[in-house]
Order: sequence, then C-alpha cells, then structure tokens
Amino acid sequence: MKKTFVLLLILAWPLCAQEFGQVGTAGAQFLKVNFDPRASALGYAAASVVSGAAAVYTNVAGIENINSLDVAFGYAPWFADIKMMSFAGALRLKDVGVIGVQASGFSTEEEVTTIEMENGTGEMYSIKNLCFGLSFARHITDRLIIGVQGKLINESYYNHSTTGVAADIGTIYDLGFLGSCLALSLQNFGPDLSPLSGSYADYSEGDSVKLFNGAPLPVTFRVSFSIDAISSDNIHIALIADLVHPNDNIEHYNLGTEIKMMGFLAIRGGLKFHYDDESFALGVGFDGSRLAGSNLRLDYSFEKFKILPSIQKISIGFAL
Repeated sequence: MKKTFVLLLILAWPLCAQEFGQVGTAGAQFLKVNFDPRASALGYAAASVVSGAAAVYTNVAGIENINSLDVAFGYAPWFADIKMMSFAGALRLKDVGVIGVQASGFSTEEEVTTIEMENGTGEMYSIKNLCFGLSFARHITDRLIIGVQGKLINESYYNHSTTGVAADIGTIYDLGFLGSCLALSLQNFGPDLSPLSGSYADYSEGDSVKLFNGAPLPVTFRVSFSIDAISSDNIHIALIADLVHPNDNIEHYNLGTEIKMMGFLAIRGGLKFHYDDESFALGVGFDGSRLAGSNLRLDYSFEKFKILPSIQKISIGFAL
C-alpha cells in the first residue's frame, strides 16, 4: 500500500509544484468531461466513493466494487449544442479482478465551411473527439484497491486529426473507521499528443503555411477523503472532500454530500472552489433493485455555471 501511494505522489509532484494556472496549454480537453452524473452531482468530490462501471471517469479503482456485471449509458447536452455521449461496462472475473471498457466523446453536426466565401464553399465538415478505454482493478489487500486504465484518444477537426494514448491509475483505501476511505487518482498521464495532420494558413503572417504543434495531455491528480456521517438501514449520509490538481490550471477544491434514503433514493450536492466559472451541483439517483425489483438505475445531475449555460447529465445503467 505505501509503495503505491508514494508512486502516485511522485508522479503528481510536478503538478503540485505549479503556482499559476496555465490555461490553454493542454490538448484533448474533452478528457476532462466527467460522464458520471453521480460524480458530477457531488461537485466532482467523488474519487473515494465512485463505484460501478462509470467509475472509470473519476477513479478507475472504483470499478472493483461491482458484484458481477455493470453497464452505464450517459448523455449530456453540452455547450454550443454539442451532444456528449458515453458507454461504460465492467465485468468481474472470478478470483482475478474486474475488467472494464469505455467509449466516450462527441461528434458535432456537419457545417458548411466559409473560408473566403460569404455564402460558404459548399464543403461540409464536422468535429469529433473520441476516447476508448480498457481498464482493470482488483483488491490488493482486504482494504486496498488498485485500478489501471489505458486509453486511445482521437481528435478530428475538419480534415485534420491526431491520435494519442493515455493512462490512468487509481487507488481506494478503506481506513477502517466510520466507512471512511482515502483515494488517489492520476488521470490522462502519457506522452504529448502528436501534431494535427496537415497544415494551415496563418493570415496574420501573409498567408504563410504552417504545421500544427503537439500538445501535452490534460493530466489531473486527485486526492479524496470520504466518511459516513450517518449510516443506518433507512438513511446513509456520506461527506466527501476532493483536492483536484490539473496540469493546466490552479488547484480546485470540491466538497460533496450524498444522502441515501430507504436504499433506493439518493440526493446529492456539491460545491466547487477555485473554478473559473463553475460553482455548485445538484442531483438525484434511483436504484430500481430496491424500488421496483429491477436492476435498472437512473442518475441525474445539474451543474451551475456563473456565465456559461448550466449543464445537465443523465445516465441509465443496470447491474447483475
């Protein structure tokens, strides 16, 4: 356990050494989108409590908490009419661990290019950002879970594209009192994205033709702590606090709480600090296994922004 925690801290130390945000210096920004409405509703204070297949978006170690099979489908209407969609699945292999897969991203509708022509050129284009992941998690001891994930990333803009790879590593450690857990997660760690294919005309320098530059991945380090304030048969209240450090911005601080009632209804809320525009989040969850004898579950989140439009996410899943 100590070796794993020390390794994560060593890998994340260059991020923590930054004093100022470096907004706009990392590529593949869509990797920062969390497709799990439960984590979103908690204000992203969730790395120590996520579970099920959707845990791959916050802390891959969380997939180890499934019993047999877990699947989640997510949908999020994003800014500028962009539609974000995701799929995550996890399967337990007896005496081995849990394997998981994910496919997430977005594709915009086709638009007419307008370069040098007032009414458009008649040529169509779209933008696509996609991520495919393969993950594995298991208990190392009765208290420690470790998970890893490899991801294939593709970004496509008009007739320019690039492909890259990234890795996640996460841990969840049961502290042994009041249901408390400590989690560490390092996401999107890997080599820089290669430059977009093709070239572009720089009109600010006499229409000179230039090649694109590569970009680092949006590496994110998380430390999370959770504790059960109340735990009984009819009500369960968890308090969570996360510190999030991205390599292209200042540290974020998140506080969240989840209230589960009668085993089937969850009410969630979260506060976000040191964000440019985000402020708080709310959400609910329904577990059909206790309410209607079904394995279906539904999660919803609402995220409030100060200037940009608010974001809503919904996920439908089932477990066996």
